Amino acid sequence: MNRIKTRRLTAYEKRNLALRWIIYAFIILLCFVFLTSGSFRKPLILIPVALCISSYAREHNAVITGIICGLLLDIVCNKLFGFNAIILMLMCAGISLLYKYYLTNKFLNFLVLSASGIFIQGILDYFFFYAIWEYSNVSLIYTDHILPCCIYTLISAFAVYPVIHSINRMLRPQIIRTIEEAVISDDDQQA
Repeated sequence: MNRIKTRRLTAYEKRNLALRWIIYAFIILLCFVFLTSGSFRKPLILIPVALCISSYAREHNAVITGIICGLLLDIVCNKLFGFNAIILMLMCAGISLLYKYYLTNKFLNFLVLSASGIFIQGILDYFFFYAIWEYSNVSLIYTDHILPCCIYTLISAFAVYPVIHSINRMLRPQIIRTIEEAVISDDDQQA
């Protein structure tokens, strides 16, 4: 019976892993400080940061990143505590699984997924906080506030990707993917 052998991390890889997550935490903290300072209209930069980190992380780490960034986004936007956390948790888990099984870490893939996630979050925010209550002229909230914020957030994704990508390129071990050919013995060929 074949058993899967797990490889232990070396001390160098453990150090790089810890350093990478410390840098991620610092970036998330900087984004939170940026969002809480001033009163002008800003991009919700925590969304592309969470999605970009999730494209390089395992599923459980992506979920934790989504929850943390979502809770910080709830604090910044003064929304129901946990609303954005649930949305970002599901998006980050989905993106992590998509990158694990189907996609490669290319900028175009990130841009399409980030745009989808940003606009889904904007539509859910509009629906659950404004449209469901049938306020008068509620469509003006979407066109004047939520849609420009989504566009600013998508533009900020152009700055987020190179930063996170360079961190991963420097501190992540290189994964070499190979296709192993099965060696067929003479007994197997005759059967």
